[in-house]
Amino acid sequence: MNNESRKTLNAVRALALKDLETTSDEEIRAEFAAEGVDPDKLAASIAVSLDEVLAASLRQQATAEKVIMQGRTASKKSLRLTLDQIKERIAQAFAAEPQLATAFREGSRQSDADLETLYDDLVLMGKIPNADDGR
Repeated sequence: MNNESRKTLNAVRALALKDLETTSDEEIRAEFAAEGVDPDKLAASIAVSLDEVLAASLRQQATAEKVIMQGRTASKKSLRLTLDQIKERIAQAFAAEPQLATAFREGSRQSDADLETLYDDLVLMGKIPNADDGR
């Protein structure tokens, strides 16, 4: 599309939007009724279509994020600290920043998986330096 065509199309869009903005809801409903279109059914149909497009987009985004996260997880596991090192770094973070706190889900002890997740969260929050930097 050349520049002149784009300008023409933009001008038509601007006029259409201006016309739509100046038209009342009742006038729009009357125009639909005159054309034999049920505005409520049309609105419902548009809502369903938008939901489908949004859901497809969110699924696509989630799939892409999952691929990215799997790549990160694979590299993290190869460079993963030992559980004792993780516990030590968590203890250091809590000693350095007393306002940090955790809650136990069940019982009075966190599982190894809970500690690994807590470590990852503290790294993401910047409370623990990332182990990938050689520290």
